[in-house]
Amino acid sequence: YLKQKKKMNTKILTVVLPKVSVIMPIYNTALYLCEALDSICNQTLQELEIILINDGSTDQSQNIIEKYAACDPRIQWHIQPNQGQGVARNHGLQYATGEYIYFMDSDDILDTTALQHCYDTCESKSLDFVFFDAEKIMETSAYLPGYNRKDKISDKIWKGTELLEYELEQYIFSASCCLCFTRHSFIQKYFNGFPAGIIHEDHIFVIQIHLNAQKVAYINQAFFKRRVRSNSTMTNKFSMRNIEGYSIVCSKALLLSQQHPEWSSIIDRYLLQTLNAIIWNAHRMTFLEKIETVCRFRRLSFNKYITFRHWLVFWFKRSHNLSQKNKEKE
Repeated sequence: YLKQKKKMNTKILTVVLPKVSVIMPIYNTALYLCEALDSICNQTLQELEIILINDGSTDQSQNIIEKYAACDPRIQWHIQPNQGQGVARNHGLQYATGEYIYFMDSDDILDTTALQHCYDTCESKSLDFVFFDAEKIMETSAYLPGYNRKDKISDKIWKGTELLEYELEQYIFSASCCLCFTRHSFIQKYFNGFPAGIIHEDHIFVIQIHLNAQKVAYINQAFFKRRVRSNSTMTNKFSMRNIEGYSIVCSKALLLSQQHPEWSSIIDRYLLQTLNAIIWNAHRMTFLEKIETVCRFRRLSFNKYITFRHWLVFWFKRSHNLSQKNKEKE
């Protein structure tokens, strides 16, 4: 943004940095992209830069991107070969100049008052980040855990480690970066980038900002509208791709624990909850995939976090789909 000032008959142009940089990776979401972009372009907070990263889309996403960019000068777009959301977000961060960073998904919707509310809260309380809740837009019957923490987190300024420990104790921790609004200088100091080429990459971002933050607050609003649809990362069948992503994220968390012994008890709790949830979901995999998972977990020193009960589920629980197929054959 440029502001013109007249002084001694001379025009002086001063550059005003945007208040928020919105970074949106886009991959084959043309069906939903207009709704996502409308929810950002129509924010009540207007001082934005909107950074769109086309992650090698093969549908009509690029046409939509160019159409919106032609109408809104705050939009800039870049194209990269398909490398996943983590690389796309890292790419977007290279161009970001805003005081705050918000990561948006291209198939979801953000309440149009969200960024103003988050910005005002961070500025008035000098916070490192704020976080909020989400509602689900159901387009499939697939199960996803809820994102609503209403009345479960007190309205106060938290230290990040205190907050993370509380969320884990109450089983209300959510690792979605789309629910966090973060000071840019804080990210530059404490976060060195999303892991490349994996899913579940936002876990390590949310963990790191919690561990390093001195001042955090919760906004008791479901600003984010999460679309639960078929063939998305969250609803696809649990597979080795999930195991690979979680393995990298949990390895990075374990390394943080070794580098910062003061965080070890909190990170151990995170690993205990996350790895047991992974093993429970992995009961749907094939026998060979299970063997590969066990070997991987042993190599990465994850086995100590898995309870006997969860190993029983992993090896012996029959998936609903398999039982249904057997019934159909009968």
